[in-house]
Amino acid sequence: MAAENSIEPASLDRSLVAPLWHTIVFLIVVLGTGLLQGYQQPKLAAIQLRSRLPLYASMIVFELILLAYVWLLGLRPAGKRLRDLIGGKWSSLRDVLSDISAAIVFWVLVAGVLIALQKVLGGSTAEMKAVKVLLPQTFPEMAAWIILASTAGFCEEVVFRGYLQRQFFAMTGSLNLAVVLQAIVFGSAHLYQGTKSALTITIYGAMFGILAAVRKSLRPGMIQHAGQDIFSGIAGSLLARRHYF
Repeated sequence: MAAENSIEPASLDRSLVAPLWHTIVFLIVVLGTGLLQGYQQPKLAAIQLRSRLPLYASMIVFELILLAYVWLLGLRPAGKRLRDLIGGKWSSLRDVLSDISAAIVFWVLVAGVLIALQKVLGGSTAEMKAVKVLLPQTFPEMAAWIILASTAGFCEEVVFRGYLQRQFFAMTGSLNLAVVLQAIVFGSAHLYQGTKSALTITIYGAMFGILAAVRKSLRPGMIQHAGQDIFSGIAGSLLARRHYF
C-alpha cells in the first residue's frame, strides 16, 4: 500500500465513471484504429499532400467524437460530470497561475525525458518522413495545426487521463497500474508515428497520468499537452524547411 500512496487519484471515489461495456467499445475503437494506422505508417511517408487541412480536420473530428462518446454516452448516463474528470474549475487568478506554473515545470521535465529517449531509441528514416508529412507548411495549415493541437490537448487529457485512467483505477484498485495501462493505450493510439515514437509517447502518457494524479486536476496537463504539440508542429515545420531533418 505504501507504493500506492506515492501518487493519489484525482478523486478518492473508486466507482466506475461509465459502464464496463462503454470502456470495452472505447478500447476496441482506439486500439483498432491505432493498429490500422500503424500498419499504414510506411505508406504515410510516401504521401504527397497538396493540403493538410482535410487531414487536420479529420483528426479534429476524431478527437471530438472520442470526447463526445466519453461525455455523452459514458459520463452523463452514469450521473457524472465532465468537471468531475477535469478536477473542478478555476476560482481565482492564483489557481490559473498555479496550473500554468505546474505545466511549465512539467514541460521542462518532459523535455529532458524526451531528449534522453531520442538518444536511446534513435529514429528510423521512415518514421521521420511520416512525421514530416504531418507538419504544417502554410499559414492556414499552421492556424489549423494550432486548433488541432489545442483540441488534442483538451480531448486527450479528458479521454485518457480523466476517463480511462479513472476506469482502470476503478477496475484494478491500483493507481500505478491504471497509469501504466492508460499510457499503453495512449501510445498505441499514436502508432501512425512509428513504433519508436509510439513507445516514447507511451512514456509521455505515463508522465501525464502521474501529473494528473498528483495535481488532482487535468488542467496542467492540458496546458502542457497543447503547448507541446503547438510548439513541436511549428518548430518542426521551420526546421524541415531548412532541411535540418
